[in-house]
Amino acid sequence: MENKEILNESKGRLDVVLKDKLGQSRSRVAKDIRDGLVLVDGKAVNSCSFPLSGGERILLLPRKEEKRKDIRKAEGEDELDFVYKDHDIAVINKRRGIVVHPAPGHQDDTLVNYLAREEDFDFDLAESEDIRPGIVHRIDKDTSGLLVVALNKESQSVLQEEIRRHEFERLYLALCQGEVRDHLFRVDAPLTRPNHSQRKAMVDPIRGKEAITHFATLSSTSKVALLRCKLDTGRTHQIRAHLAYIHHPLIGDPLYNKTANPLADKGQALHAFSLSFLHPRTLQRMAFYAPLDEYMKELLRFFYR
Repeated sequence: MENKEILNESKGRLDVVLKDKLGQSRSRVAKDIRDGLVLVDGKAVNSCSFPLSGGERILLLPRKEEKRKDIRKAEGEDELDFVYKDHDIAVINKRRGIVVHPAPGHQDDTLVNYLAREEDFDFDLAESEDIRPGIVHRIDKDTSGLLVVALNKESQSVLQEEIRRHEFERLYLALCQGEVRDHLFRVDAPLTRPNHSQRKAMVDPIRGKEAITHFATLSSTSKVALLRCKLDTGRTHQIRAHLAYIHHPLIGDPLYNKTANPLADKGQALHAFSLSFLHPRTLQRMAFYAPLDEYMKELLRFFYR
């Protein structure tokens, strides 16, 4: 697909004008705007209500196709640490540095590619257009810790519904910058989704989606604090963005923390240590825990020596 340019002659909101010009649904147009695919006079505009007065040049960028039909099984040694596995689900302690599902730059070395080698992984990769088979929730590339994956479509559907009903409990350990004096606190700040032009999730009360994180301070010095984080919602970069918003960015976070530390060279100090959910077939509650990886241990030893 190629770029499409429109010379606007109308007044009104950007989404309304584009809806009329393109003959598309307002929700489709709004998604393109929020994802940074609409430029007005050469500048990306992420607001659907952006006012147009007439005479603007609007450039529509093509959406990169996310779906693919050739997810391949990973080669080489096993990269997955299975904490639990049966015919319906697998709980994996993801190592830091591995991407969860195929994306630009990572097509054959993701958790999904390694998972596809398992005999119980009951998805037809040759026909499916889903680039996230079995994935019901994610953790970032440079975050370590637990996630549950479905091994068939039925389990995937049930687990996704559990997440919508807030029947999942996800707990993280986070090492953040600065002294935190509150023992228990909550951040309720709507977040936008990172897109092509804005890699960060941003707090935005108007366009952001509900995002709630509960924090408990386990230890704090004048330089750092160790926090337990519980998610009510699961927005992209939620913990990272919320901590940066309250001026306590994660140690080692290259995107949200401008303070460099030579020891923190493997990404954000964030670990998904606890996961609890209902098994999709038996409906029995299951709970799992994962120890800190060596990177987190090294950072803790350095700051608490």
